[in-house]
Amino acid sequence: MDIQKYFESAETMDLARDMLGHTFTYESNQGKFSGLIVETEAYLGPIDMASHSYNGRHTKANDPLYQAGGTIYIYSIHSWLDMDISIQKAGTPNGILIRGLQPLEGLDLMEKNRSKTGFDVSNGPAKWMAAFGIKDKALSGTFLNKNNFYFSAKKVQTPQEILTTPRIGVKNKEPWTSKNMRFIVKGNPYVSKLPKREMNLDTYGWL
Repeated sequence: MDIQKYFESAETMDLARDMLGHTFTYESNQGKFSGLIVETEAYLGPIDMASHSYNGRHTKANDPLYQAGGTIYIYSIHSWLDMDISIQKAGTPNGILIRGLQPLEGLDLMEKNRSKTGFDVSNGPAKWMAAFGIKDKALSGTFLNKNNFYFSAKKVQTPQEILTTPRIGVKNKEPWTSKNMRFIVKGNPYVSKLPKREMNLDTYGWL
């Protein structure tokens, strides 16, 4: 799989949907962590009031968004760390936030890193980052499938149904607040802020 081509040759919204069911892996000094992507959010660069590159804002910190598709962008928000993948060709600063992961490998270490068990280990963008033991922005600007982070060439699981909703935490930025730019595997318990009554504990929302 040409990872750069994957992240540069389709629309950002379509990629945010397609990423669901692929695996995301981190090979760290602590060990190997891996999970299924169950929740994403799309950010459409300079036109998107919720994007870090809105109006063409370009700083040293958000420079990874301006790099080739497949570049890792790690940033802090309220003292937590989140991760976007740069989307589109260099110079077009779109991004996709990985919001939720269903653990596959390294669960014991994740639970230790988070001091949590169950779905709360990785059902949120800062939660899975902490579970993977990512404590700083040192790897921001690195490229997928070349360094520490790996995205699977193919879907490992196929969602039964994908739901689209407004993004979380985008306040007072209409019309962008209300746009359906968040994609989730319906019923997957590792989706952030999912009420228990909506959880599918039989199949976790996979075919």
